[in-house]
Amino acid sequence: MKRPTQFLMTLLLPVCSVTAQEIARVEYKEFDSPLFSFKRPVLIYTPEAYDENPEVDYDVIYVFDSQARASFDLVQSLLHFALQTPNNDRQYIVVGVANPTHWEIEYNRNNDFLPVPQHWQMTTPYYGSVDKFKKFLKEELMPYIDSNYRTSGHNAGIGHSLGASFVIDAMTQDDMFDDIIAISPNMAWDDDYYANMIKNFDFAGSRPRFIALSMGSEGLETDTLYQFPKVWRDSWENTKTFLDSVSIPGHIKLEVIDLPEYDHNQVILPVHMRALRDYATYRYNPVFIDNKFYPVHIELTGSSVDGDVYITGNQPALANWKPEGVKMKVLNDTTRVIDLNLQLPAEFKFTKGSWENAFFITNGEPGNLRISSPAKAVKYYKTF
Repeated sequence: MKRPTQFLMTLLLPVCSVTAQEIARVEYKEFDSPLFSFKRPVLIYTPEAYDENPEVDYDVIYVFDSQARASFDLVQSLLHFALQTPNNDRQYIVVGVANPTHWEIEYNRNNDFLPVPQHWQMTTPYYGSVDKFKKFLKEELMPYIDSNYRTSGHNAGIGHSLGASFVIDAMTQDDMFDDIIAISPNMAWDDDYYANMIKNFDFAGSRPRFIALSMGSEGLETDTLYQFPKVWRDSWENTKTFLDSVSIPGHIKLEVIDLPEYDHNQVILPVHMRALRDYATYRYNPVFIDNKFYPVHIELTGSSVDGDVYITGNQPALANWKPEGVKMKVLNDTTRVIDLNLQLPAEFKFTKGSWENAFFITNGEPGNLRISSPAKAVKYYKTF
């Protein structure tokens, strides 16, 4: 009976480990900002094993129009399930920002996203508070997320329609987001206000970025349901022509996604499927943020940490992924330490001199370990 019992336990072990593992969480918080006359709901997704991996810092993705919960759920679900592969399974914090839809208080999402127009005459009160909304994000929400969660310092903004126009504005004018996914932005508003932001953006002088711009059938003859004006399409086509005519530097990952077979709302899903997949790949192989070198301190502790222990990673100071990389110093019988000056983000693993003898880290994310921010460059890793 011993063999069948062992076989049964082998089958049960994976099930037990899964049920014991912490599941992902979605927290709900209302911000009572002095900038607004209403409380603003925010959803905060932290991935599974967040508490179990205290040495992991996470990129943050801000999703606008999350008063429609599906917008928030779509992003966090695709990132952490449909787009994951064995070689691309990095986790993210996702923050869903609600934009109000209460027309009766004479303030809705358009107020958040739009400035006062300089060329158009508006017949509604729903515009003009974008600076207040940016101030809320920069001085209240983002500092709260960075103070209360383990963030890497790298973030992205995702928006649809006027929300997409807003993330273009926030990136190009305020450097609020490192990366953006803008789905069906209104580029034509106020005489090509947002199109001109793209045309005037200094791609060559920018740090590395992922930028995805997309459009559905808006402004085409097939746009029979929403009937967007032709000027919407013309501005989009002019923007595409401009981007085709300029040299986009190699440190910028630019995607222009045209899907005229989908209408204004239908296009959301296929763009997310493509852009989030490519974004996850982009962030899995990150580009150095600059040419500077930053001091880092790294320790590895565990009962199996004996003899020579090496660290190896994504740059010459880390031996360029040679398994017998840079030898760590002995702190005591079970701990090895090293101090280095590295470009960031730095990615690395620990070995005993070969890939067959690589260490499994128990308080860090599977795959490559990463240091993204000079403010969080002291790491204490554990192994068996």
